[in-house]
Amino acid sequence: MGAQGPYSILALVEDEVDLRVLIRITLRKDDRLELKGEAESAEEAIELARELAPALVILDHSLVGTMTGLEAAPAIKAVAPGAKILLFTAHDLHAEAASEPAIDRFLRKDNLPQLLRTVEEMLDLEPVA
Repeated sequence: MGAQGPYSILALVEDEVDLRVLIRITLRKDDRLELKGEAESAEEAIELARELAPALVILDHSLVGTMTGLEAAPAIKAVAPGAKILLFTAHDLHAEAASEPAIDRFLRKDNLPQLLRTVEEMLDLEPVA
């Protein structure tokens, strides 16, 4: 199954509380996914990734603090090299995400209904019904 045994450990880096709630609700549809930590800033995200060594990080671009998600991605990979990073943002950063080796996949927030399937694909999990 997931990279962490029967469960795939996830970390969420998002500064908007309402969106964190929507993402949590979306991810709960697959009981193989376990959201173990949340952060609002890039600095918190780097520490969270160091502590959790998550299989996947859902990373927003606009965060609390001075560092963006795109800037934080290489530092997250450095402390959690096994983590896949999904840049999940409202900004049209497809080209920038594609040119950053630390970003494994890009999804705009207006495609929230595709989030669960994208996460499952990134973790090589069969989709839930």
